[in-house]
Amino acid sequence: MPKTLQEEYSDTIKRDGAVKFVGSYSMSDFHSHSNIHFKYLKEQGLQPHHKFLDVGCGALRTGSTVIPYLQKGNYFGLDRMPELIEYGLNEVLQKETVFEKSPNISVNSHFNFSFVSCKVDYVWCQSLMSHLNEDDIKLCLNNIKSVCHSDTQIYFTYFQMAGLEKNKRDESHSKVDIMYDADVMDNIVKEVGLKKVFNGEIHHPRQQWMYICKV
Repeated sequence: MPKTLQEEYSDTIKRDGAVKFVGSYSMSDFHSHSNIHFKYLKEQGLQPHHKFLDVGCGALRTGSTVIPYLQKGNYFGLDRMPELIEYGLNEVLQKETVFEKSPNISVNSHFNFSFVSCKVDYVWCQSLMSHLNEDDIKLCLNNIKSVCHSDTQIYFTYFQMAGLEKNKRDESHSKVDIMYDADVMDNIVKEVGLKKVFNGEIHHPRQQWMYICKV
C-alpha cells in the first residue's frame, strides 16, 4: 500500500532531520530565521502580555525566540508532526524555558484550534500557506477566525507569482512550493470573510510575500 502523507513526512524527518525538514540548511540558518521572525514581530508590536498562535509551528523555529519572550502560557503552537514538536521542545528550547513558560502545543492536521483557551492577539503562519492548496488555506483561515478578536492580526507567508491563474489541482505538501498571484490570494482571503491589511514583499529570507489580515 502507498504511504500516507504522515508516514512520508515521518520518513523524511527520520532521514534528513527536523531542521532540514522545516526548511533550514543548518542550525545556524535555523536560528538566523528565528531571529528575523522575532525582530519582525516586535516591529509589528508584539509584547510579552500578548497571546500568540503559531500555526505550523514545526520544530519551534519561531517559538525558540517568541516563547521565552512571552508571559507564561501565552504561546499556542499547532503542527501535524509530533516528531518536529518533540525536537523543538527537547533540542531547541531549554528545559527551564519549557517549564517556566508552559507553551500550549497541539498535534493535528485539521487546523483544530479547540486547544486554544482564549482569543489570541497574533496568529503566525510562517511557511505554511506556501505549501497549501486553496482549499486547505481556506480551511485554515476559517478555523483561525474562531480564536480571533476584532484586533487580532493574522500573518502568513506565501510564494507570489504574478499572473498565475487560480489552480485547485495542486495538493498540499510540506516539501512542494505552491505559488499564488497576489490578486488570487486577495480573493481567497476575502472569500473566507477576512479583511486585507497588507499583501507584499518584506525582504523575506526565502523571498516569500507577507500577508496580514484581520476579522
